[in-house]
Amino acid sequence: MNTHVKEILVLGDGDFSYSSSLVSPSLECNLTSTVFLSQQQIISTYGNDVQRNIQSLEEKGVKVLFSVDATNLPPLLCNRQYDSIHFNFPHTGGKGKISENRKLLIDLFKSLQTVVKETGNVEIALLPGQGGTEADGQALRSKGNNWNIQEAAAISGFILYSVEKFGADFYNLTGYRGRSKAFFCDSGLRHKFKIQSFNSSSLTRVLKSTQPESYIQKYLENYSLASQSLSYRCNNNLGNFDELFSIYVNTNENECERASKRAKLEHQEDIGNHILKLTGLQSKKLIFYPFDKTKVLYPPCIRHDVSMWTESADTPNIVPVLLECVGLALHQVTKREPEPFFNTKTQKYSHCFSITYSHPFEALSEEYVKHLAHVTVRDCLAKNGFDLH
Repeated sequence: MNTHVKEILVLGDGDFSYSSSLVSPSLECNLTSTVFLSQQQIISTYGNDVQRNIQSLEEKGVKVLFSVDATNLPPLLCNRQYDSIHFNFPHTGGKGKISENRKLLIDLFKSLQTVVKETGNVEIALLPGQGGTEADGQALRSKGNNWNIQEAAAISGFILYSVEKFGADFYNLTGYRGRSKAFFCDSGLRHKFKIQSFNSSSLTRVLKSTQPESYIQKYLENYSLASQSLSYRCNNNLGNFDELFSIYVNTNENECERASKRAKLEHQEDIGNHILKLTGLQSKKLIFYPFDKTKVLYPPCIRHDVSMWTESADTPNIVPVLLECVGLALHQVTKREPEPFFNTKTQKYSHCFSITYSHPFEALSEEYVKHLAHVTVRDCLAKNGFDLH
């Protein structure tokens, strides 16, 4: 078999008109097309025309499968991996069942974790307002009134990297209820995902160095500082770190020179010291990230609070500890109250911070961030001597 031939899986294809549009002499692929209903139910729902689509697909070598639950793929599909997986307008049926459709998406992405190739993608088409991303535009609904597709994907390690208009010229507007009750998908949006899951090994590349400039010699060819604008607002006590991830290091010498100029530095070796100064890190640790990562299209921001006692009214600097603990997942640190609360009994001051987590390259789900904030970050702060509430 030609190793360059793409493996494509289409889920929930209804009358198979979408799969039929993918089959062309110019597209070399091994296509598998599936539907949730049995063959008898499909013919009953969509009429005899669907039989012609099935016959045409099978004659062209397409594998057509019936009674396939996209949220629980059969072994026949699980034993393979695909370059591209498509599911257009998934729906549980009925109206007003947002929670059920959210669960459908969550279960769908969980099911696809092991069958999509590392370089592959998953494409989900939804109507405007359903996905819950900025791409919905004026149709964007409140958080509790959409399907929250990014969260559903992030739970299984998928990031949203692109949203495109869904072209409907080739697509029969039949819907799951049959042709007599068509829906209009001209304004539909195709959401594209790939796996870039959050984990400690890929989140950041931390380099321990006795001389900051040594990282340039050792890591110059493979890594760059990730581009991420961070702003920490805490009565100006924590400083401004907008420059932290704006410095790029590249193998090209001219690019290194430009990076130095952007940071207003005279010498390349000063970059390391500059970052250490910005972050306030006591140890010689720098945050790196691989070049080949795809950026998240709309990185979600998830906020959790943390409180602590101090003997001084001065705002404690928790940023260095947080950076070493969660790296690029740290987006913003804000103090909740202008002045700390003073406990007359303990003679201590209470400081409360709002920490916003977001990641420019990897999937962060609300479920994981909750664990990160309430377990990992709290443990890290406690080990560094902070007296948490």
